[in-house]
Amino acid sequence: MAERAPGTTPAPVRLLVVGAGAKALFALEELAERCRGSHDLPESTAPGTGPRIEITVVDPGEHLGTGAAYHPSQPHHLRLNVGSGILDAPATGAVPCFPDWALTTHPELAEEPYPPRAVVGEYLQLRWRRMQEALTPWATLRHHRGQALAVHRDGERWWLEATSSPRPLGPAEEVLLATGHATHHAGALAPSWTAPLALRPAVLPVADMLSAEHVPPGCRVAMRGGALTFVDGALALTLGRGAAFRPDPGGTTGLAHHRSPEEPAVILPTTRHGLLLDAKPSPRAPLPAAAERARAHGARRLETAGPLTPQQVLDLVVDVAADMLAAAGAPPEERRRAVAHTLATGAEPDLPPGPGRAERSLRRSIAVAEGSRAGGPAWALGRTWVLLYPQLTAALRGSEADHEAWTRFLASEQVLERFAFGPPLDVARMLIAMVDSGALDLSWVDAGTSLRADGVHGIPAGAAGPDVVVDAVVAPPGLLGVRDPLAEHLLGSGLVTVRPGRRGAVVASDGTALTAAGRRSEGLCLLGRATEDHVIGHDTLNRHLHAETAHWAARLARRAARSAALEETV
Repeated sequence: MAERAPGTTPAPVRLLVVGAGAKALFALEELAERCRGSHDLPESTAPGTGPRIEITVVDPGEHLGTGAAYHPSQPHHLRLNVGSGILDAPATGAVPCFPDWALTTHPELAEEPYPPRAVVGEYLQLRWRRMQEALTPWATLRHHRGQALAVHRDGERWWLEATSSPRPLGPAEEVLLATGHATHHAGALAPSWTAPLALRPAVLPVADMLSAEHVPPGCRVAMRGGALTFVDGALALTLGRGAAFRPDPGGTTGLAHHRSPEEPAVILPTTRHGLLLDAKPSPRAPLPAAAERARAHGARRLETAGPLTPQQVLDLVVDVAADMLAAAGAPPEERRRAVAHTLATGAEPDLPPGPGRAERSLRRSIAVAEGSRAGGPAWALGRTWVLLYPQLTAALRGSEADHEAWTRFLASEQVLERFAFGPPLDVARMLIAMVDSGALDLSWVDAGTSLRADGVHGIPAGAAGPDVVVDAVVAPPGLLGVRDPLAEHLLGSGLVTVRPGRRGAVVASDGTALTAAGRRSEGLCLLGRATEDHVIGHDTLNRHLHAETAHWAARLARRAARSAALEETV
């Protein structure tokens, strides 16, 4: 092997990372661990060597690792909606899992499964710093604070246009797009809003969007959407305005809402499906024996099933959910009909549309979650979807289903997610306490009232209109319908492709973008929401759910090692 000329250093692999949230963090942690485990990649601290990888992270935020969702300055009543145990120790092992970290830094949260998102942001910031330290022997990392606008290929190199940079960033051999929720989307109210009502275009950040200046005390607030962003908004307008929720003096398991004079008079949500999200059982609550047997049987079926069509996945979900209800004693076919009806309509058979349905459904889900009522079809579907989610989504990766079949699946998936990924039990109890106090009125949900660009449609007879409208619908996953510059550029560039009926880009097993002809756009990788429907389920802190991250990191570490080896032979 020839020696390198004195005073020279090997040319590094240059990497542009777009996004500085959890997805980018997990990818770079995995890269650090792969570099450490590579016997072919000498440390840059060795005599005569330079950095093997030069990383530029492009993100408009100031807090690296958190993204907007886990910004450390947000109020503590905005909570994580998944058990914090999902945040295990990183690939590098440099930081403990979240529960162990919280035990020493926030002991008051040691037993809290759903901690404040701001505290999760503190933890993610620490992980980002430790990730940078772990990368130091092999890489440099700098932050360009700006928004990515477009990416261009020039031969085997890439250039990135970004705000705050007069010239494109680059050249780079690799680009990783790990963006989170988009800011702008086709379904947003703000761009075409013509109604003579005050509009708040989003819920987050609540300190700005839902301040007393914009949403005054005593006003009537219409809120578009009934999912988790609506829950954030409702909590910000009650707890964030000085309200308190205390145990019901009547001795029930519920809460009493002690209102604050700074609150709006009433919050009026609207939804597409006429229901709110179901309450989530405690992550520590064991499954009933029959339900556990059904889950285990479903898992075994999936182990040998291989790739499945969307309809096969839904059939399996219905089978497992019906088996979960075996202890109720109903005949198997009756259980299956009830489960299939619930999946098709979005509500259990004895909850027909009409006044009071949204409240009854939420109260029922609370009773099931706390164990005072046996679970029904909605509970069984939700538990099946949650507990078999990794296997089910893996079975659908890259599905070749046609537009019609995938559209049907997406409609069912929305129903399943409403049963599976709703608010924690205590937050659901707060919502019902708001209903009881008059702070939350669900009559517009029951009536099918809608909020459109020209105002409110379908207000129940005799009801007053709102003073303020809040758009609590966030951008969908994927690239279609997203109005951010980078997404629009990618769709028009030919560098990526989206299959009919899907929303996100098609990618290879290592996240490399594929063109419409099926060719790899070498050096351009997408992880996360931009690939939704080709890869399913990106709104998660579970770094193990998708294999693309590990495959990307392994490939990049190998590329850096090959570059170092080639330089050694020069």
